[in-house]
Amino acid sequence: MYPHPLTNWIPYSLTYDPEGQWVLSWIDLQNRSITEPFFDQTIQISKWRNRERSVLSSLSDPDFLIAAAQGIPHLNPTAFIFHVSRCGSTLLTQAFCEDEENIVISEAPLLDEILRANEKDPNMIPEQQEKWFKAALNMMGQQRNFKESSYTIKLDSWHLHFYTQLRNWFPVTPFIFIFRTPEQVLASQEKRRGIHSVPGIINKALLGIDLTKAYFGDFNRYTADVIEQYYLRIINAHQDGHPLNFFADYGDGVRRMIFLYSNITGIMIKDEAKLKTRLTFHSKSPNEPFKEDIPPDSKFTYEHLSRAYRHLKELTASENHIPSCK
Repeated sequence: MYPHPLTNWIPYSLTYDPEGQWVLSWIDLQNRSITEPFFDQTIQISKWRNRERSVLSSLSDPDFLIAAAQGIPHLNPTAFIFHVSRCGSTLLTQAFCEDEENIVISEAPLLDEILRANEKDPNMIPEQQEKWFKAALNMMGQQRNFKESSYTIKLDSWHLHFYTQLRNWFPVTPFIFIFRTPEQVLASQEKRRGIHSVPGIINKALLGIDLTKAYFGDFNRYTADVIEQYYLRIINAHQDGHPLNFFADYGDGVRRMIFLYSNITGIMIKDEAKLKTRLTFHSKSPNEPFKEDIPPDSKFTYEHLSRAYRHLKELTASENHIPSCK
């Protein structure tokens, strides 16, 4: 069997130029597996390797993406992971990414750029976004060694706001929603802020936030309101009643979350000893030993946020029973 001409080539960035044209950037992964905690880290490493061959960039329009994706051997998504940030989603993907049977794409900027394309181009329609999104997934989920059997996509936290759209696009794909106590999320964000916890970086209309001057003097209050909206979106997903929606609280144990994901998707945990070792290291920095969280300060307690979390916890507490995973 001859390899497809674009084997190992994947799109990684979509930009909107001043002339109103969309431009797609491509990169050759060569023989590199995608095992870094975040997709963009893999791309940065591959960029350096590609510069040793050429300083030229590989660009196309999105129509080329659609044509290329139709012929590339690929897997369909096994599951999508939604999360509120700092709740174990990265560790979950890391538990499965090193096995050659598993493709794991974690927070790919390209998927975000497609979902939010109408922020730059008001004429963008959902039907076009759906075509681009699915074509991008086909290229990222290509079969490069033909041993692949599963394909996990972890989205950015604010993609909770695209739940309805994505559920319409993928009606028979499992969605898992991961959350955590709000005080722990806020404490982690204060240590190292994600872009959704800084006012003005992510579109306020998307986040459901009414920006006020008070936020710029109190980032924690801003983050609390962002996370509240995340909880409410997960509650809405639960109320949707879709049989392939699943829910996990990091506070119930990371091993339980991993085993739940394995049960939902059928992705085997091949080496429990290796998994146990991985859990002793930081999810985002695999060489850094994991340190237990210190109980958060009372300054991270916001009643409206705690109320939303308690409601979510009450709705999901009796679900997702799995066999013992000691």
